[in-house]
Amino acid sequence: MRRQLLTLTATVALAVGSAGATAAVAEVSHPQAGSGTSGESGTSISSSTRGKAEKRAIRKCRKIKKRPRRRSCVKRVKRKFSSRPAPSQGPVAATVDVRDKYFSPDVVSIRKGEAILWVWSPLNKDAHNVNLVDGPPGVKRIDFGTPSSPSLGFEFKRTFTVPGTYSFVCSIHYNMTMRVEVSK
Repeated sequence: MRRQLLTLTATVALAVGSAGATAAVAEVSHPQAGSGTSGESGTSISSSTRGKAEKRAIRKCRKIKKRPRRRSCVKRVKRKFSSRPAPSQGPVAATVDVRDKYFSPDVVSIRKGEAILWVWSPLNKDAHNVNLVDGPPGVKRIDFGTPSSPSLGFEFKRTFTVPGTYSFVCSIHYNMTMRVEVSK
């Protein structure tokens, strides 16, 4: 896609001439930058233009005719531009190895304010993730899930601030479960 864009830009520049080439380049490259499909635009947007880019993306979503697709597009844009603070990081009370098909240990007891560090084993062959299935009231499941499904060389740390029982699972391997008991 990028090579085609550069070829098109060069062709337009030759056809328009040197005076109008910059205007033609701006028109051609603008739609790709605002679409969010290249993967680069999410990390390179400065905080001053973030609001404008989010509004542009939501306007683009609202043009989608089918309601379910329109709603999922708006959710995706809001999630992309949200500035959710990272959960506070407390002292590590336990380290859990994420191995092929099991967590080691699979039952952990910690106190409120302490953290657990999940470490993917370098011997893994399969991808794994950590997802909260059930937790105490008021705990957001999205805050206790890995952002991806890595196979090795990954660490994931979360601090537990609400006492109770947390149940975790690898969504790829449902028999791969773990329970965390958090006391006061």
